[in-house]
Amino acid sequence: EYLDVRREQIENIQLGIKEIGTVPYKDFIKEYLNYVWNNYAKETHKTYKGIFKDLVIFLDDKYPHIQRLNELRIKVFEDYKIWLKDTDRKDNTVNNHLKTFKAMFNVAIKWERIDKNPLTQVGLINVDDEKIIVTLNTPDRFNLFFNRCKELKPEYFPHYYCSAKLALRFGEMITLEWSNIDFEHNVVSITRKETFNPKGRSKKDKKAKERIIPFSPDVRKIFESLPRKNKRVFLKHGKPIDPHDNSFRYWIARIVKKTELCGMTRFHELRHSAGDILGQSHSIYDIKAFLGHSDIRTTERYVRISDEAKKRMAETLGKFGTATPPATPQ
Repeated sequence: EYLDVRREQIENIQLGIKEIGTVPYKDFIKEYLNYVWNNYAKETHKTYKGIFKDLVIFLDDKYPHIQRLNELRIKVFEDYKIWLKDTDRKDNTVNNHLKTFKAMFNVAIKWERIDKNPLTQVGLINVDDEKIIVTLNTPDRFNLFFNRCKELKPEYFPHYYCSAKLALRFGEMITLEWSNIDFEHNVVSITRKETFNPKGRSKKDKKAKERIIPFSPDVRKIFESLPRKNKRVFLKHGKPIDPHDNSFRYWIARIVKKTELCGMTRFHELRHSAGDILGQSHSIYDIKAFLGHSDIRTTERYVRISDEAKKRMAETLGKFGTATPPATPQ
C-alpha cells in the first residue's frame, strides 16, 4: 500500500503536479519552529524544540520510510503515545506533545501545506494530576496579590492589574497601543498588528479574531497615570516589552511566595482570575464573549463555580414556588 502511494507521488512529481503535503516534514518543523520563535516566548520555543526532537527520534527509529508531511497520519501519533509512555513520560507530558503537534498542523493548514489535521482524531490521555490553577477569585486574595505587588515590584503593578481586570493575554498586554484605547467610550480594542495576531479565528472569514473590552474607572485611572512616551501602553524601562521576557512570570512567583496564593506561577493565571471572578455572577456565554473565546469548552476551563455561588443558586430554586409536600401516610 505504501509503495503504491509513493509511486503515485513520484509520477505526480514527474508530471509537474504539486501534491499538497509533499514538503519534507523535517523542513516544515524547522520552518514552524522559526515561526514560534518570532511569535511566542523564548521558553515556548525551547519547549517546542525539545518536543519535536523527540518526534524526529521516534520517526527515525519506528518509521524511517516516512519523509513527507502528509505521511504523518493518525496511526503514527497513536504509536507515538505508546512510545512516550514506554519512556516513562507522564500523561500530561504526552498530552502537551499532542497539543503541540495539533497546533503545528493547524498552522500547516493555514499555510496550505496540508488539507487536514490528523491530530483531531487522536485522543488525549485523561490526567488527574494537572497543575492546579491559582486565581485571585476573592477580594482578599485579589488585594493580597496587588498589595504585595506594590511592595515588591511596584513598576509591574499597572501591567498585572490591567491584565487581571481586562483578562489580557501576555501578548495582548505587551502590544497594546494608545490608539487601541478609546477614552470617550471607555473601551480597549484588541486588534491585529504587524508583529501581533490576536488569538482565535473568525468562523466567517477565518481572519484573526479581534475584540472590544470595556474598562472600569479604576483601570482608566491607571491608564491616565502612565506616560505616553511610546505608542505602546505598557513599557519596561521606557521601552517596549520583549515577547521573550520571562520576568513577569518570575515576579508573580516571587509575589505569592509563602502566601495562600503559593503555586501561582503564570501570567495567564491573571486572565484565569478574571474568568473565575466573572463566573460568580455572569452567564458563561457572556464570559465567553468577554474573554474572546471561539469555543465554549475553552471558557469552561476558566470558570469555576464557587460553593457560595452554588448556595445562591439553591436559594433561587428554593424561592421559586412554595408547593407543600404531601403528607406522609402513617
